[in-house]
Amino acid sequence: MSAFICSARHIATVATNYAQLIGQPEEAQTIADKLLADNIVSVNYRYNEETPVEPCSLEEVEPDASFEDLVALCACLDYQSCEPPGYDGQFIAQIKGQFAKNCRTGVKSKLWSI
Repeated sequence: MSAFICSARHIATVATNYAQLIGQPEEAQTIADKLLADNIVSVNYRYNEETPVEPCSLEEVEPDASFEDLVALCACLDYQSCEPPGYDGQFIAQIKGQFAKNCRTGVKSKLWSI
């Protein structure tokens, strides 16, 4: 497997849409920071790097992401974050599950990363 750090746009899109969906838009930053931290820790573990964990910028969000797209973005983020021992994926699975509940036509998207 190869791993990469997802873009701030990718993570901000997931976090802001999830925070709005659950009625807690004020939590978008906390959610984004947790997702980015998990992703960076994974990449650091995989490649024996020391990229510092910093807050995620919420400045850029994909405005037209469908629920199907959001599920795909979560799948990518989970895959990029799963390297360290002890990673259970529960947080991203919860987010992905909420998006999946809102898909109208099944979970199909060509989107993987933005």
